[in-house]
Amino acid sequence: MTRTTKLHKIQMYRQQPRKKEPPIFYDLDVSLFYWINQHFQSPIMESFMVFMTMKHNFYHLGIACAVAILITYRLNGLVFLLTLAATIALNDASSHYILKEGIARPRPCHVLPNLEMILRCSNSFSFPSNHASNTFAAATLISLCFRNTTLLAFAVALLVGYSRVYLKVHYPSDILGGALYGSLIGYLCYRHIYTRILRFIKPCP
Repeated sequence: MTRTTKLHKIQMYRQQPRKKEPPIFYDLDVSLFYWINQHFQSPIMESFMVFMTMKHNFYHLGIACAVAILITYRLNGLVFLLTLAATIALNDASSHYILKEGIARPRPCHVLPNLEMILRCSNSFSFPSNHASNTFAAATLISLCFRNTTLLAFAVALLVGYSRVYLKVHYPSDILGGALYGSLIGYLCYRHIYTRILRFIKPCP
């Protein structure tokens, strides 16, 4: 879908924002969106939310973790990292090009009036949140492969998802939808990629 087509759809949605979804659902979503953005506001919180939402802030940590996993777990670690890469690629592409482009829901910063934006409002659509789906896909895979990391992995995913609403670029339901979809993709990749590769390279006697 071209940028011009997206902007045209967004403009049409501005004129009739509730036609595409049930009014009760829309009202609840917007009310929760405003509630989140009226609480816990502070310069420190704002800086933390911006940090959590910027993917490049995690590049160096991610590389360090990947090296540590390879050194510690060797072949199993390599299989995990390859599966993680496949999981993120599959989730990101399907979430964006199939769900987001197909549903074509504008972001709150496209349709809600008088929002004071911290970040630039993207021209991409809103549902589901790719930040949420990617982090929950990764968290699900990580927690299944390394059970003692479950709490930390999902805590990070929740913070990333929350940051997207705090920064006014997604509705809460975008985060919930992304979390559910990403978790499903993470589980399926664990079952059908990670475990099958391990069985292939380490067959049972």
